[in-house]
Parts: sequence; C-alpha cells; structure tokens
Amino acid sequence: MPSTGTAFSCSAAQLASVAQLLGDQTRAEQVCSRFDVGSSGAQTAVLQYLAQSSSTSILETNSSLNTAFILFSGYLVFVMQCGFAMLCAGHIRVKNSMNILLKNLLDCSIGTLTWYLLGNGFAFGENTSGMSNPFIGSGDFALSQTKANTTDDSSWHMFFFHWAFSAAAATIVAGAVAERVAFECYMGYTCLMTGFVYPVIVHWIWTKWGWLSPFNATPLFGSGVIDFAGGVAVHTVGGTAALIGAYFCGPRIGRFGVDGEVNREYRETNGNLVVLGTFLLWFGWYGFNPGSAVVIAGSTSAATVSRTAVTTTLAAGTGGIASMFMSYAVYRNWDVMQLCNGVLCGLVAVTPGCGVLSPWAGVVVAILAAGLFLGLDHLLLKLLIDDVVAAVPMHLGCGVLGTLFVGLFANEEYVVDFYGVSPAVGRRWGAFLGGDGKLLAAQIIGVIVTIAWVSVFFVPYFWIMRKLNWIRVPMEQELAGLDASKYGVITTNELPVVPKPKQQAYV
Repeated sequence: MPSTGTAFSCSAAQLASVAQLLGDQTRAEQVCSRFDVGSSGAQTAVLQYLAQSSSTSILETNSSLNTAFILFSGYLVFVMQCGFAMLCAGHIRVKNSMNILLKNLLDCSIGTLTWYLLGNGFAFGENTSGMSNPFIGSGDFALSQTKANTTDDSSWHMFFFHWAFSAAAATIVAGAVAERVAFECYMGYTCLMTGFVYPVIVHWIWTKWGWLSPFNATPLFGSGVIDFAGGVAVHTVGGTAALIGAYFCGPRIGRFGVDGEVNREYRETNGNLVVLGTFLLWFGWYGFNPGSAVVIAGSTSAATVSRTAVTTTLAAGTGGIASMFMSYAVYRNWDVMQLCNGVLCGLVAVTPGCGVLSPWAGVVVAILAAGLFLGLDHLLLKLLIDDVVAAVPMHLGCGVLGTLFVGLFANEEYVVDFYGVSPAVGRRWGAFLGGDGKLLAAQIIGVIVTIAWVSVFFVPYFWIMRKLNWIRVPMEQELAGLDASKYGVITTNELPVVPKPKQQAYV
C-alpha cells in the first residue's frame, strides 16, 4: 500500500533489490520511504511506484497542455484588437484615422488596469472560503487571491484569457461612435464597461455560481444559458452599448440630409484596411471560439475543439458568400465590403453555439445572419442612427440571432459532452432536435436581461454626457478632422468641409 502519512523503510537487502530493478539509487530510496517493501515485496512496490508516477506525470502533462492551449488562445483573441483597429481605420475618413487608432489602443491599455483592479474580481472572484453569490464576484481584486497556476478561474492563464475577451467587448463601441465622440467620454465608457458592466454578465453566465449559468447546481429552467464563446457576454453586451452610444452621440455632420436622405459619400475610405482587418479578426476568432472549450487534453475535449474550429470556419465562409450574393441581388454589383461584413456576421452568429452546433447548423445560422445584417443596417439608416462600422446589426443583431439559434438547434451529444446532463435536470438541447424548449426559454431570458443590464448603465451615462455637452467634439473640430484639431497630427490633405444646404449638422 502507498504511504498515507506513514514513512516506511527498507533493509539494506531490500533497498539493493529495489535499486537493481529501477537502476537508480535515489528512486529506490523513494520507493522504500513510500511503500511497504517488506510486506509487498520489491517487485510489487516498484510496480506501485511506477504506476503512481505515471499517473502523476499524465496529470501534469494534461495540465500543462491545457494551460498552453488557453494562453495561445488568449494570444489569438488579442490579435483581434489589431483587426478591430484596421477595420475601424478602413471605415472612417483619413483625417480621423489616428484618433480611432488611439481609442482602440487605449481600450486595451485602460481595460487592462480596470480588469486587473475590478473586472476580474467581479467576474470570477470568490471569498476566502471559496464561495460566491449568483449575482456578482466578491474577491480576487487585483489578483490578491491568485497565488498559483491552478485549473480553476482564479489562475494566471485564465486571467489573461478573460482579459483578452474583456478588451474585445469594449472595443465594439469604438467603431459605432467614430469620428465624433469625445475622448474623455469614450474613456469613461471603457472603464465602466471593463470594470463592472461586462464582468457582471460574465459572472452570471460563465461561473458555477451565476444565476444564468449552465454550470450552476440548479440552472435556470433546469438548463441555464448556453453561451459557448460570448454571443451574449461579448457581442450582445458590446452591440447594445454601441446602439446606445450611437443614438446619444447623434450622426456625423453631413451624414444625413434634413429630409433624411443618406449621404452615400460616407463609405469605406480604405478597402485594403477593411479586408486586412477582416482577415485578422477571422484568424483571431480561432482563439475566441475553439479556445472557449478551455481544455484540449483528452479525446472528447480535443474533438470538441476541432469540431468548433470547423463549424466556425464554415460559418465565416458561408456568411461572406451569402452577404455578397444578397447585396448583389439588391444593388447589382459585387461588393467586397459586404463580403467582409458577411464573414464577420457569420462568425458572430456562430459564437454562442459553436461548440454545441453541428457544422451544417453553422452554415444555416450564417445565412440567416447575413440577411438579418443587411436588413438591420438599412433600418438604422432609416432611423437616422449613424453606426460607422455597422457594429449594432453585426454584434447585437447577429449575437442575439445566434443565441436564440442555440435554443433551437443545439446538438444533444455535443451539449452532453461539454456541459453534462444530470437525469434530474432534463434536456438542454435544441427544441427542433428533441429538446423540450427549456433551453430556448433560458436563451430568451439571457438576451433580455443582458440588454436590460447594459441599458441600465449606459443609457444614463451617455444621456448625462450629452446633457453636459461632453459626449462629442465641437463642430469645428469634427469638420477639421480630429487628428489635426485634437492631436496636431496632419494625416490628410482633405480640406475642411462646410455642410451643404440639404445636410444637417448635429446640434
């Protein structure tokens, strides 16, 4: 028997026998101290030692492999920040390019500190007894309780991985309010988003304590909200904030005429950057979606990660093709910008269920997302809401679509593999594939409360900023370009533009 606190010893003859079997005096002494060689014999003790060592080695190897997988996935998610920056820079006028790049980079910089000081604790923190509550995390602020690289959420690699996600959630708004939002207003938004609003949603959905979590001991409707990679926690949160911000900021000067006519001159100014940004985001999504499996060691986990990568790829390609053909059917021209939008819409829509959907379902949801995007983008223009990069239809619209799609098409086998299903809990898979509809009900509740939670904070925030006249830059600075007027950087030969008679200025 192996030692359970009792130290064993060997005679000189027994030690010699063990050493002869192992060929190592040091390891022979370990066997003699941990196993009863006198009772079991040298061969049995050596076999027990080797079996225990092998088991320990396998566990350590699996832990190291999973840690490396999470870190690499976090690196990929962080690359998406470069994609966001290029995409935004490609959609705006050159005279504001340095301004948007500054905001994208500061999202990461400021978000790093707020996530470290507050966000991580509100999302995953537990008290000193290892307990938390269904609403909000309550410990590990500034990593005060993270002492070792453990396998739970309070570990170095998990902090890094979720920090990359928080930065992605915050950056979604940057493009929607580009070219006119005030620097100070935007920085305040970033602090609030990464420090409190986003972390609370993460706690609800992705921790074992959260009241919406499928990992909860008593999940909502016996199911909980399945948000595999952030369709609710990242895209719906960011998309809702983008809608609120764009509404309260108002449109750019000259974007709409007094009769509501859309100024078509406000299109992408650098298609090269938009395409580059799309490729970078697509690449980074392989950390976003497959990486959300968290573990890769083991045949079941490896299969989940591999299938998720395939489903993600199919959704991206299908979304791009569907959007381009739909756009051609309306405008009779092949638009590379719509191809880029479709790729990203497919990726957003498949995110909530990428680990529990069959690959064919990824194709279906991407086609639906492409159509929904084009419709919502047109609706926003009708409502005179100026969303520069179409963040609202892409992230809010497609994020909600993908979340509800999970409630209809989640595959039973894949849900059981990843989340597990207790006989007392019931069915957690799609209503169209044999589920009982409880998962769909949970998905609907998750979407509603997430939109409400974001609105509770950002409607008052942007309303106050507008009342104080702090929400956007002065008209003369907007016309001159933010690079020259705010930062003294000349990035364009474009002359200041006076609005035409039919164009309206923001008041």
